Amino acid sequence: MKVYLSLIVLIFATSFCHAQGLKTTNDSLSYALGQDLASYLKRMEIPINSTVLSQAIKDVLDGKSLAFTESQKEKVIRTGMERVTKEKNDKLIKASADFLQKNKQVAGIKETPEGIQYQVIKVGNGPQPSLEDTITVHYKGMLTDGTTFDSSYDRGEPIEITLNEMIEGWKIAVPLMKEGSKYKFFIPYKLGYGERASGPIPAYSTLVFEVELLKVKKVATNETKQTL
Repeated sequence: MKVYLSLIVLIFATSFCHAQGLKTTNDSLSYALGQDLASYLKRMEIPINSTVLSQAIKDVLDGKSLAFTESQKEKVIRTGMERVTKEKNDKLIKASADFLQKNKQVAGIKETPEGIQYQVIKVGNGPQPSLEDTITVHYKGMLTDGTTFDSSYDRGEPIEITLNEMIEGWKIAVPLMKEGSKYKFFIPYKLGYGERASGPIPAYSTLVFEVELLKVKKVATNETKQTL
C-alpha cells in the first residue's frame, strides 16, 4: 500500500511538467514515468477524488498537519480498498445474474438443475459421452458481450480432450449431447472460472460456448476388456 501511495505522489508531483512543457531530459523522464504509473492506476479502477488527493499530497509536501495518523491512514486505505473491490465484484455478479435471467426467457433456451442454460442447434444420433470418455470437438468460447476468448475454428482444427479434465460447466453440459450434435451453452461463473480472472476472461464471467461434438471415443470398461 505504501508503494501505491508513492506512485500517486510521483504522478501528481510530475504533472506540472506537461503544463509547462518538457524542457529537459528529466522533465521527459518524469512525464514518461507519470504516464506509465497513471496508466497502471487507471487499470485499478479506483474511484479517486483528484481534488482531495491533490490536497493531501500538497499537505504532506508542505509539512502541514494531516487528517489521519499513520495507523488511521492504513486502516482507511485497507477498508476503502476492500469496499471498492466488493462493490466492483457485486456489480459483476449482478451483471452475470441479470444476463442469465434475461437469457432464459429466449425461445428455445433450456436449463439444467445446476443452472446451465443451453440451446440445441443441431441434433446428432451418435453416443453420448461420459466424463471418462475422450471427445473431439470444435468450439467457440465467448463472453456475454460476444467477445471471443478462444476458438478451435479460428485455429483451423478441432481438439481432442477428456471431459473430466474440463471446467465443471463442460462436465455437466457436454454429456447432454450426442455425437454429431451442436449446442450453445451459457455457463454461470460458479461452474466456469469462478471468482478469479483467467487470461482474457474477467472474474465472475458467464461463459458462452458453441460446441460441436464430432466424435466420442468411449473408454474401455472391464467388461469390454474381458470380451476382447
